[in-house]
Amino acid sequence: MMIGLKDRTAEPFGQVPAFQDGDVTLFESRAICRYICDKFVGQGNQSLMGPEGGGAAGRAAVDQWVEAEAQSFNPPSTALVFQLVFAPKMRLKQDPNATRDAEGRLRKVLDVYERHLGGSRFLAGEEFSLADLCHLPNAHYLLAETDRGQQLLWSRRNVARWWEEISGRPSWAKVVEMRRNAAA
Repeated sequence: MMIGLKDRTAEPFGQVPAFQDGDVTLFESRAICRYICDKFVGQGNQSLMGPEGGGAAGRAAVDQWVEAEAQSFNPPSTALVFQLVFAPKMRLKQDPNATRDAEGRLRKVLDVYERHLGGSRFLAGEEFSLADLCHLPNAHYLLAETDRGQQLLWSRRNVARWWEEISGRPSWAKVVEMRRNAAA
């Protein structure tokens, strides 16, 4: 298995992430995650695609929150990460209107999460799943590198509790450390 491709033409958009495992080539991060979960179902965290014995309903609960991340959380959080983290590093002018718009949209999403997480330990139920995992990268950038992101997440008690739990996992600490070492 490898992340990235020897043959860049195999990824139709010419971007990363790209993933190759033998004859299987995938290019969308959530599809890559689902593939790895299914291929290695007997290893690691058994509940990533739904609770044991949860059947179709358990998997659907995970899928709906993975889609909520992709469709509702990711667009405004990506815009904020770009405007607040990467634009300054790239010496690009920040767009206050884009920042304000993204922050407003993300605030609405986090309000939905706050209500939902008031009755659920994690997004798809009582066990950590792919739905939670998909939120880690952008939320990490927002919290680690921006005051605005901290205000958005920490001002919501249930979201803050959820974030503490998912970001405090040893596996995520390893990812953060690998990123830090790669940047050094």
